[in-house]
Amino acid sequence: MGKWKYALGVTAMLVLCVGVLFQEMQVEPRTTAENEIKGSLVIVGGALNPDNEEVYDSFLSLAMDYRNRKKEEVKIAIMPTASATPVQSASSYKKDFIHYGANEENVDILPIAVSDDPSTEEDESKWVDGANNEKLAEKVKRYDAIWFVGGNQLDYTATLLNNGKDTPVLASIRENYTNGAVLGGSSAGAAIMSDPMIGAGTSIGALSQGVTYEDNYGDADDNRVFLTEGLGFFEDGMVDQHFVKRGRFGRLVVGAWESGNEMGYGIDENSAMVVHNDDQSIEVIGESGLVIVDLSNAKKTTAFPTAMKDVNISYIEKGDRYFWESKTYQITDDKPLIEQPYYPESSTNTGVFGEDALKQVLTYDLVDSDSNEAVGLAYELTDEKKGEGFKLVFSETDHTKGYWGKIDGLESYAAINVSLDVTPMEVKLKIDKVNEKKMETF
Repeated sequence: MGKWKYALGVTAMLVLCVGVLFQEMQVEPRTTAENEIKGSLVIVGGALNPDNEEVYDSFLSLAMDYRNRKKEEVKIAIMPTASATPVQSASSYKKDFIHYGANEENVDILPIAVSDDPSTEEDESKWVDGANNEKLAEKVKRYDAIWFVGGNQLDYTATLLNNGKDTPVLASIRENYTNGAVLGGSSAGAAIMSDPMIGAGTSIGALSQGVTYEDNYGDADDNRVFLTEGLGFFEDGMVDQHFVKRGRFGRLVVGAWESGNEMGYGIDENSAMVVHNDDQSIEVIGESGLVIVDLSNAKKTTAFPTAMKDVNISYIEKGDRYFWESKTYQITDDKPLIEQPYYPESSTNTGVFGEDALKQVLTYDLVDSDSNEAVGLAYELTDEKKGEGFKLVFSETDHTKGYWGKIDGLESYAAINVSLDVTPMEVKLKIDKVNEKKMETF
């Protein structure tokens, strides 16, 4: 946003007026649906690199497990629906699956789309009703794995649902998943995994103004978190993607709370949360990590701007697991417990919703520092001299643990059970006048 960039570029002294009363604090009871699903999910946070062997191998391995097939026998369907260039996007994934061992004849692109791909002679926008094709639905039942490409997640729900009910193709996909197939997707293909799903919005917009149930994607003046119907393959909470890179934890916290979800899961780019229903665990693989938000003991004001306290937030990376039924963690042995922090006391992070800021706050600034509290600020200017935003205080508790180690030569962290409080604030700018005589010396 323009105001955000302006604020970061101003050389100024911030006078922070922080003060809000927590009103009408309450914890709403929430329940998690139980199921007997035998399948698995590979939920990628977007920007999946074709060189990410770990993610592709995991997807193919789970597909092999379904019907005890060899890799070259596995049958894969690619859903191109969300992409503006459906055939081009799906073909790229097809190439990757073949590269990692799938047989070209066993990888199909399903004719379900809403956009015409200019790289082909065919008009793919005519595939809009493909999900209602009974013959295609029967064919889908033969697949061991189904992959959802990125793009606009609303295109998935618009084509795969009819007034909230499953189309024949979606019913077949759901049947496959229940019986043991693996479903995977990246970016928009990750967003659809929960129900409701997040369709748009920013962290500061969600905390400032709350939620909307009308599509506000592309509306620069409306940054509320947009909640809408998802496909609901993952039942233990709300999923968000591009998470740490784009600082989306504010919108996930608000979106999960307002939708009545106790849990929120934010998976970062080029990484995957692999959902194993057999042991009710989530395994993290790939380049970055997974943020897990637990609102079971959180309190929130009913009004906006939002004030919250006692939000439980954790961050885990490659090789780590979370067990959602017991809410416990299994941290890889490659990352021992941090007993002697490496970094000195932390300073305030003035762009906590910026790229990778959350990871830095939770790790370098908190569990691996001499501080038992780390502070982050997020604000927007309303004019040249003042603005509004939020102060986020991340605190260690008796249950907080930090882990650090190296995996394949790269450092890896885990920060477990950090307490987060969010407080609205006002910002005043005092801009020092430039000494013109000093400027003349240049």
